[in-house]
Parts: sequence; structure tokens; C-alpha cells
Amino acid sequence: MKFNIEDLKNLPADKQLEEIDAIAIKLGMPKPTQRPVLEIKPVDDKHKILELKRGSWSDEQPWFVIDEDGKLMVFSSAEAMMGIMNSLQHMGEEVFKSRLERAIAKELPIDFHDVWTVAIHELQKRLESSDAEPSSVNLENLVKNIKREHPNLFYSLKNLNFEDQD
Repeated sequence: MKFNIEDLKNLPADKQLEEIDAIAIKLGMPKPTQRPVLEIKPVDDKHKILELKRGSWSDEQPWFVIDEDGKLMVFSSAEAMMGIMNSLQHMGEEVFKSRLERAIAKELPIDFHDVWTVAIHELQKRLESSDAEPSSVNLENLVKNIKREHPNLFYSLKNLNFEDQD
């Protein structure tokens, strides 16, 4: 289902709730129809009213909120947001490690762990000398530079004796 969140304003109330439930399902939330849904209604420049459209004012997290422009927002506890941020950071670290593993494997290391250790050390040196982020480092070039500086850590296909088999 293709969904444009800005379309909520023009939908009837029951369709708004169906779209919100579809989003909750995509987010992996159990029992999406039990999630509180609120609507923000303007009173004046300094005040707005939250109207409960579905659910209860319980602690059930997160709350879906439709603002006065029809945009959907999600209100959640700071603790839950920290959990999400920690998960995203961990996932980013895992992706980075996977990219480094592939870059090392492409260059045929003799001992993967030794090359990994040198790569991490080189990466730390580069990051300390500049304000770059680890994700901005070209890992293939990093490993190729390590291979040039430390050829003894890698197999060389030139030095392997392959006999012609005719």
C-alpha cells in the first residue's frame, strides 16, 4: 500500500483510522486498533486541544496524533525513543562491520583477524586526524592501502604457482 501521510486531512475519520492501523502494522506494533489516536485542534495561537478519537488515555505507547494540517505524528516516551536510537546505532555498527569484512575478504587475507586489527587501527588514526565519520571512509581503499603497506598479510595470486593444465 502506497501512503502519503499528508492525505489524512482529506480522509473521513474511519479511513484515517484504517490508514493509521496500516502504518502501525508496518511499524510492527501489536494490536494496532488498540493504540490511542488523538487529534490536535487549534484554539488560539497559544492553545490547542487534544481530542481522543480512539483508544484511551492509557499508558499504551506510542500515541498517534493527527495535527491540524492532517499530518500524522507519533508521541512516545523518551525511554522508548532512546531504545529506538540505540537499536539504530547498533544496526549501523553492524552494517559498518559487514562492509569492512567484505572489503577485507575481497583482498584475500592470510589471517582475517590480523587484517581486521590493522584496519581498525588505521581507521582510528584517520578519524582522530580528521572530523570524518566512520561511514564516510572508503573501506575498499583503506584495505587496499593496508595491502600495499603490509603485503605479507595477504595472499598474492602472482606468487602462487599455478601450473598450466593443458
